[in-house]
Amino acid sequence: MLFGKDTYLYCLEKPDYGHGQLNLKRALETSCNIYFYQIGIETGIDTLDKWAGYFGLGKKTGIDLPSEVAGYMSSVEVKKELHNEDNWYPINTANVSIGQFDNAFTPLQIASYISTIANGGKKYKPYIIKKVIKYDGSIVNETKPTYEKVPVKDSTIKAVKEGMVAVTSSRDGTAKQYFQGLPFEVAGKTGTAQTTSNATRSPNALFVCYAPADNPQIAITIVVERGAWGSSVAPIARDIIDEYFGLKKANSADAVLKSEEPLFNQ
Repeated sequence: MLFGKDTYLYCLEKPDYGHGQLNLKRALETSCNIYFYQIGIETGIDTLDKWAGYFGLGKKTGIDLPSEVAGYMSSVEVKKELHNEDNWYPINTANVSIGQFDNAFTPLQIASYISTIANGGKKYKPYIIKKVIKYDGSIVNETKPTYEKVPVKDSTIKAVKEGMVAVTSSRDGTAKQYFQGLPFEVAGKTGTAQTTSNATRSPNALFVCYAPADNPQIAITIVVERGAWGSSVAPIARDIIDEYFGLKKANSADAVLKSEEPLFNQ
């Protein structure tokens, strides 16, 4: 894909093979950068910045903890602020489209983003303290869930959800191998965050998901510095899901019941 004189971006599958023609579902399933480069260029940086803001990327979530940072969503203004440069190029938009360049989001922002997709566009304000109760049982303070509705079409949310389910369950899903055997489907996405020191160290690995896909109860963001590929850290999310839903205990109990050996040698 050409972005100017002698400036090319390639599919990561080059030179062995390519993904061919892709729709959104397949692009998410295979995590093909080229698809999102093209969509990003056609969308434009200003529109990308606007919609990132709707989902809370590069903004404080308002969680009830001190010293929260906002981070950055790449934009023309942010490039000028961080690099003192006024020029904006298509290659910048392409990199922003896959989460690179000056994008700097907190794990909480990303978890909020994923839960907003899971909740059909409802962006809930996160909190730590649900209720404060006095010694006599009276309630001093109680936090009620509140949310903003992101102005996104239901059809768009549905399309993204289908792609995220494909990541963990379809033939070419980048995290398929780690979510087999579950009693429900998981919606996920792998990510590989390159840094300015990439020449001397592995990229940071990112994996996000929510589960169950058809009745979300938990959203997870995994970030491992120098973790290489996003798929490398997906097993951590699987462990969290197994623990949260008590699946390891259930499997252990099933194993005991199915075993023909006595529990103890007398």
